Amino acid sequence: MVPYNNSSKLIQHAVSSVLTTDASSDGHSPGIRSLAGSQADDDDDNDVDQQLFFVTSYSDFDKLAHGPRGHAGKYTLRVYKFFANDGTLVLLHINGEAANVINPAFSRFHPFLNVVYTCTEDIEENGKILAYQIESDGSLLQIGEVDAGGTSTCYLTIDHDQRNLIAVNYWDSSLVVIPLSKTTGEFKGPIHSVYDPRQGKAMQAAAKKHGGVNHSNNDDSTIAQRQKDPHSHALVLDPFEGCVAYVPDLGKDLVREFWYDKECGRIGCELNTLPSGLSTGKADGPRYFEFHPKFNIAYIVNELSSTVAVFSIDRELLSEIARAAKLKKPMDAFKGRSTLKLIQSIKTVPSAFPTKLNTCGRICVHQSGRFVIVSNRGHESLAIFRVKQSHGSSGKTRKGTLAQVGFFHTRGETPRHFQFDNSGQFLIVANQDSDTIAVFSFNLTSGEIKYSGNEYRVPSPNFICSCPISDRDGGDEDHLDLEKVGNRIHLPEEENTSTIPTTVEIDHSKKAVESELEIARKEIAELKKQISSMTVTTESLTHKYLRHEIGARHQLERAPPVGDLPLSSPLTYRYDLPYSTCNLE
Repeated sequence: MVPYNNSSKLIQHAVSSVLTTDASSDGHSPGIRSLAGSQADDDDDNDVDQQLFFVTSYSDFDKLAHGPRGHAGKYTLRVYKFFANDGTLVLLHINGEAANVINPAFSRFHPFLNVVYTCTEDIEENGKILAYQIESDGSLLQIGEVDAGGTSTCYLTIDHDQRNLIAVNYWDSSLVVIPLSKTTGEFKGPIHSVYDPRQGKAMQAAAKKHGGVNHSNNDDSTIAQRQKDPHSHALVLDPFEGCVAYVPDLGKDLVREFWYDKECGRIGCELNTLPSGLSTGKADGPRYFEFHPKFNIAYIVNELSSTVAVFSIDRELLSEIARAAKLKKPMDAFKGRSTLKLIQSIKTVPSAFPTKLNTCGRICVHQSGRFVIVSNRGHESLAIFRVKQSHGSSGKTRKGTLAQVGFFHTRGETPRHFQFDNSGQFLIVANQDSDTIAVFSFNLTSGEIKYSGNEYRVPSPNFICSCPISDRDGGDEDHLDLEKVGNRIHLPEEENTSTIPTTVEIDHSKKAVESELEIARKEIAELKKQISSMTVTTESLTHKYLRHEIGARHQLERAPPVGDLPLSSPLTYRYDLPYSTCNLE
């Protein structure tokens, strides 16, 4: 580990973010926003989190298992400021000379501190994990560097207590745990736990430049080579207890379930493995794993079969494992028992499109929980799915399963990654082989996206990390308050899922559609009622005061001259209109 000492003020970021940003336009065209104008916006709205994006680029294609077709970056790290009023980006900072920061390919923003971690991808030498403090002006201050303990590092996770960072190495499939400082986010030491699913065996497949295959392809010969060895591609901790780690193994078409020892910060025993799809005999290639924010549901994107597999979560079993771990009981009792059950598989490309011409990139569950989005590399699109919010009345459809919204071109080639802004109303796509990032607006009702007209040149962009930051004092009191909120997702309990069928079809029955339409009609009627009451109130008040004015003028025209009345006499007249009286004294 390379030590870094930094005495500057600790910067923390808010856990929650505003849904909309009331930023004013500075009068410049979207692509040429002035930094002076952006500074003025900051001065007017200091309390609102800044939305920064940390974008990384490939720099040395020979060191990769796959084969980008764009331009190698001379610099690999960029920081942009995002403006939610028009979906524009301003480049604030460039860092990471290609010779020093080689192929950074995955990044993770700390849940409480303004620290971003990124890892380098190299199939011959161990990757590096770099930690940067990101300042409010977009500048990066490196605060740490540590060996990743494996090759082609591809994924980073921070555990629930923010005491450890877990890294995944794709090429040799190893999983490593690195201790973190909870106060500063710096590395506290080198790797203190390693899990090797190959159990020390040598790799069978060769690297690309030594006669191996290009992992960007998806033909039969490439798949055969890719699946000679295990290839861990991600590690996601369950959001309920934080004690089970889910690892998609692209090389073996499996999802591995591990016990994660939170107390010691280590990958414990492997509890179970299960197929990542329907087991049709063709390769699936699980890539990423995502939980639904409200339902007991998880989604796996299968890179090679261009499918999304939907799984129900056994919350009771997760709780059992957590209790056993807390009581220091052996985990052997849970081996062979899975917390996942497959309930649906759905394609990410049109049915007539050749699967061998596409590989999936990222999967994301929208923060609203209503949509799932997947990037298609080859079809050059985003596949968007609507998430079922309730069980179908016929019993054939389950909450959390998916129905297709549509496919939307990303205006570039090989959309390796994409990211939403804080509001969930804009989506930024990294088109790796077109050397561009493009901004789209996202319709929160329909799930459709529209090109904003904002596009930026970036060499071989591969990852976009959202960094919503704000300046804070690093006092313990503030940090404790943040910890009370935490980054766990406490989800409602659901009924037992043991009777769920292996596959589920979307329920298009007339009864189910009519049920949803009836709910929609009731919501619309309620909105109309509220609007109507507001309108009636406004109209009645306007009419009332108008009658007052007309009546007063009418009576004054009929009144005797003021000089003919005693000075002590009040001017009292009654309108002919009912319940309306005006006293002039």
